[in-house]
Formats: sequence, structure tokens, C-alpha cells
Amino acid sequence: MTDSQTPVNFAVVGLGMGHGRAGLCTQTQGAHLAAVCDTDEARGKKAATEHNTEWVAEYDKLLERPDVDVVFLLTPSGMHAEMGMAAARTGKHVACTKPIDVRLEAIDKLIRACDEAGVMLACDFDERYNPAKRRVRRAIDAGLFGPLIMLEARLKWYRTDEYFEGWHGTWQYDGGGSLMNQSVHLIDLLQWFGGPVEEVYGRMGIYNHDIETEDAAAATVRFASGALGVIVGTTTFPENRVFEIEVHGPKGAAALGSVNGEYLKLVGEGGDEAPAPEEPPAPEWEPSNIFEDVVSHLRRGTPLACTGVEARKSVELILAVYTSAIENRAVRLPLDGFTPPASPIKP
Repeated sequence: MTDSQTPVNFAVVGLGMGHGRAGLCTQTQGAHLAAVCDTDEARGKKAATEHNTEWVAEYDKLLERPDVDVVFLLTPSGMHAEMGMAAARTGKHVACTKPIDVRLEAIDKLIRACDEAGVMLACDFDERYNPAKRRVRRAIDAGLFGPLIMLEARLKWYRTDEYFEGWHGTWQYDGGGSLMNQSVHLIDLLQWFGGPVEEVYGRMGIYNHDIETEDAAAATVRFASGALGVIVGTTTFPENRVFEIEVHGPKGAAALGSVNGEYLKLVGEGGDEAPAPEEPPAPEWEPSNIFEDVVSHLRRGTPLACTGVEARKSVELILAVYTSAIENRAVRLPLDGFTPPASPIKP
């Protein structure tokens, strides 16, 4: 744990989405952007100038720097585990964007490597920092919904063909398509709200892009609690319109997202006529982003919003859906492993 007054020094690796995250780091109290890292010179110099930091082209050189406490990986998903293990071996704490990696065996190796090195492993699921989502989780934990009956996660977005010209839409680096890349935030919330998943049945296909992985998928989920779940994810919608999570039980419901906005309704034992139960109060302080979360964890020992173990769960659930769709059968969790299909899955 760092001294409570000492800034935590971050290095942001991968300056696609990482450019914005680097800016967020500079705006977060207690965080210091020690360096940015990218093989692209133009992107590296641009980020270094805008964020008043240093650009490092080679990742190995970055790991040699004593002024870096935390390496934040925003590289292609299939590279996270290898890069994270390299960081752990040098004593650096590790944070990465979602998903934590695309292969369960790689994730397990990364978790072990960080444990053995005694360093932190965090994953940036920024929906877990959303106050409305935290409010729902507190209500579920307090039993205010009653036994959960149904949970739904729906994402309907648009992606151009140009978006998939690089590593996106490949099994090796993206690990999947509309579920693994775009819908993973909602799928993380689905299992964060609903608890352990027992079985899934999925369908997927490539409908409107020339890619390896799916651009539309749907699945039904059975939770260990007995609750039912539904997952819908696609990048074939005409616009980025739908990003929703819903959950309900006999005593209440919540619907959060692009169409519904923020909705949470609780009812008393006597129905709508009875007084609604009092919600649990929010903590005095909660982190609003990954940098605040990591700084607080390293300074004060507060729990992370999403550890490596937690981040693994959404990947396992998505790979179970893929396995179900490929093999045309219900798949029970835990999942033994996943082998990508030899040819694209057509509708």
C-alpha cells in the first residue's frame, strides 16, 4: 500500500481509447500520469504533449521505469494477459480495459502472476462506477426486490465496415464481436446483479459485416438462484440506440439505459398501496472512475470495483454463449474451455 499522500504513478499503454483515459488520469486527484506508451510515434507525441507527460515507444522500456506504479493496458483485448504478466514480473500493478482478456486460460495465468508478484489486478468496467447502477446493486443486496425473477441486458449499436479493418472482429485479438466487445459492460452488470450463472443457450451469426466473429447474438440465461436472464447484442442496428439493463423481482424493478433513463421502483409487502421500503444509504464516498478506484485501493486498502477474478466472470459467460451457439446446445457453467469456430458462423 502506498503512502496516503504520495501520488500513484500511472502509465497508459495504447493510445486509441487510451488517449481519453490519459486525460482522465491527469484530472483525478491522487493520480499522476508518468508516461504514455504506444508504438505509433504520432499518437505518442500528441498524447505526451497534450497531457504534459513522456511518450515511451517500447513497452519493455516502460516496464523498466521506476516512476511507474500502475500499468493501465488499453491494447487489443487478446494482448492483455501477456502484457499484464510482463508488468507483474517487474512489480508493477496492473489495470486493463474490458474484457480482461479473451481466453480463460490466459486470464487465469494473469491472475496467478499478479497474486504471486503481490501486485494489484483491476479491470475497468466503468458502468460499475455509475451511481444508478450502484444504487440498484445496493437494493438487490438488501433484498428490496425480493427474489429476482428476470434480468435483461440489451445492446443495439452500429459499427461501420471500416471499424473492423484492424483487430476488431477477430477471434485472436477481439475474442468475439458484439457480445465480447460492445455488450460486455452490460453482461458484466447482468451477472453482478444476478449472481452466478448456471446455464446458457445462445444463438449468433454474421449478418452485415465481413468479419470472423458475430455481429448479432441472443441468449437465454438461467442463474443459480433460479432467475431468468436475456442477453441481446448487435452492431447491425442503424444507430447506437439501445444500451439497457433491467431487473425485477416481486417487490420492485429497475430499468437503466438509453431509452428508459433511470428507473427504480420499490413496492411494500402490500403492493402499490403500501409504503415503499427505505433504500440503503449510499456510502459517504465511492470512486467515480478507475483511477480514483486504484488510488484509493493502493492508498487506503479499499476494495476494487472489479478485480481480475470478477472480470473473468463476464468472459466465461460470453464464451459459454458462443459455445452454445456453435454446438447448438445448452451449456452449463463453469466452462471447461473454448475453441473458436474454424469458419464464420452464418445465420
